[in-house]
Amino acid sequence: MDYIGEKVVQLHGGLRDAWPHLCRIAVAIYDDKTDLLKTFVNSTDSVDPLSRYSMKLSEVPSLKQLADTRERRVVEDLEVFASSKSKHSQWLLKSGFRSSYTVPLFSHEQLLGFLFFDADKPNYFADLIINSLAIYSELIGAILINEFAPIHTLRGAINTAKHLTHHRDEETAAHIQRMSHYSHLIAQKLAEPLGLSDEFAELVLQYAPLHDIGKIGVSDSVLLKPDKLTADEFEQVKEHVIKGRGIIDSIISEFDLGHLEHLDIARNIIACHHEKYDGSGYPAGLVGEDIPIEGRIVAVADVLDALTTERPYKKAWAYETAVDYIAEQSGRQFDPQCAEVVKQHAGEFKMICHRFRDNGE
Repeated sequence: MDYIGEKVVQLHGGLRDAWPHLCRIAVAIYDDKTDLLKTFVNSTDSVDPLSRYSMKLSEVPSLKQLADTRERRVVEDLEVFASSKSKHSQWLLKSGFRSSYTVPLFSHEQLLGFLFFDADKPNYFADLIINSLAIYSELIGAILINEFAPIHTLRGAINTAKHLTHHRDEETAAHIQRMSHYSHLIAQKLAEPLGLSDEFAELVLQYAPLHDIGKIGVSDSVLLKPDKLTADEFEQVKEHVIKGRGIIDSIISEFDLGHLEHLDIARNIIACHHEKYDGSGYPAGLVGEDIPIEGRIVAVADVLDALTTERPYKKAWAYETAVDYIAEQSGRQFDPQCAEVVKQHAGEFKMICHRFRDNGE
């Protein structure tokens, strides 16, 4: 399920022919909304690659300086970090890396993240290799821009459509943030048992906000109805899944984005987030692992936030009650592994809930 990651691995393989001690290339991406710098993709000789790790950029002065100045940094001997308590620094030394070259990545004025080159010899990054790596740094930066631009295009087009159609529903910006970050956390916790990558988890985070785009085609009088829906009204709401797939496919075609493989993650999130593990969901009645993992993840995240949020037709549930419900529905409504993540890490989900609160909550 890696996309950019596969390209980085291919680039690394070619560079190793010329620079055999270049043992690691890694990209960490930056989220300016949370100030988090997150592991994203890597190609490394280490048997235990650094993954599912994040840190606030403001708490890493050396990288913050590189972001502010746009300068590149060479560390000739990583032993200078021997006394550092940073997980990243300790991991580098434990893994046998001895020198590094770090490049901040930008799209115009926006910081995308950092590119790390690491070698198993000290003093490895002399001018000759740095000059050779310059073009690859630009290439990896361009790959990042080209891969993430379609996501921004899709989300921008959908927000414009909502505005032009005067679409309203009960889903606030805070709801979108919460359920997206819930989805990201579930993907991270399932990474080891299911073999999911940091890149996949990040794409789930980026595409989760699109899950209900089909509601653009559902009447506000139905979506915002404060009372229980009639059977006919519920059927209208259910149509938002099929309409959502139509909208996403139309935008992909209009903007000529069909060549991007990771757009299947967006399609699956939109099409499958109302499927249920026991086959009683809609629209296709898929069962168990026939439901793509991104759909199973977002299904849990969406319901968790819906339960704990006040809506026109209901009060907010207590967080513990919602977590208990998710656990009770394990194997029925929800994927057992996804439900177990919520149960075992309820405190982390609650922290996300408090971080992204609606105004007035």
